[in-house]
Amino acid sequence: MRKGVRAMRVTNNVMMERAMRNVNVAFERYVKRQEQLASGCSINRLSDDPHGAAKAVRLRSTLKGLEQYKTNADIADTKLRAYDGVLDKVGNIMNRLRDLVGRAASDTVTPTERDGIAVEVRELFEEVVNAGNEMHNGEHMFAGHKVGQAPFKVERDADGRVTGVLYHGDSGKDAIEIGPGIVISGSLAGDEVFMADGANVFDAMIDIERHLRENDVESLSEEDLGRVDAVVDNILKHRAEIGGKGKRLELVMDRLESDSISIEGLLSKTEDIDFAEAIMRLCEQEIVYYAALSAASKSVQAGLLQFLR
Repeated sequence: MRKGVRAMRVTNNVMMERAMRNVNVAFERYVKRQEQLASGCSINRLSDDPHGAAKAVRLRSTLKGLEQYKTNADIADTKLRAYDGVLDKVGNIMNRLRDLVGRAASDTVTPTERDGIAVEVRELFEEVVNAGNEMHNGEHMFAGHKVGQAPFKVERDADGRVTGVLYHGDSGKDAIEIGPGIVISGSLAGDEVFMADGANVFDAMIDIERHLRENDVESLSEEDLGRVDAVVDNILKHRAEIGGKGKRLELVMDRLESDSISIEGLLSKTEDIDFAEAIMRLCEQEIVYYAALSAASKSVQAGLLQFLR
């Protein structure tokens, strides 16, 4: 008789343990559904979905890389716009200079009037020097890699007359990575822009001022107009280069944005929940949990009754 009672007690103990295990499992699943609904994510810890969690990590890493490329592209775009703005200013100065030289080369202009034109040419010269020493985000734009110092320094004689301009920068250009294996330069070297062979804007302007003060009409009409045109052509060449880079940059930026949207969509499918479905699953799990509690309660009651007999 005692053996039968003991066997029944063992069986009841097993049933009670099983019932409590079912309660614990149901409770864990119920809490998980609550967490998912509260966070909006189907994966709140690695154990929720190891494969999905690993996929989400890869997607987030890719998205982070794309965001860095987008930041780099924005930096390059801002720099290119700044360079184009300076070159536009210099181009306008050159157009004004050409008008002045053309007028000064006329036989109807007096030496006194040419002296007055020379004064304006000197002012335009100073504007071009300032443009060459322009700064962007605290760095000299046309200094190459030597961004900490002004690249162009005016030399003067004992009487204060301008004799030349020295370049203290280098020919270095930055390299900005805007995509996997895609690098673009967002800078221009000052010596290439302002002191190119046959298109040295400073030398041309210094000589033009001298020819005006010396009343050298022949040089003004035959030589200086051609030099101004050469400078203008060089400026336009660099502006065209900037425009080409800008177009390429625009295409890359559009692709980066498109890729980011696609990755964000994949990440959302991997991590985010469908709220309607999540609420339904939570209600189902709540029913399962309370059913397990009820079953466990009955199992405990049956065990107690058996124990008391």
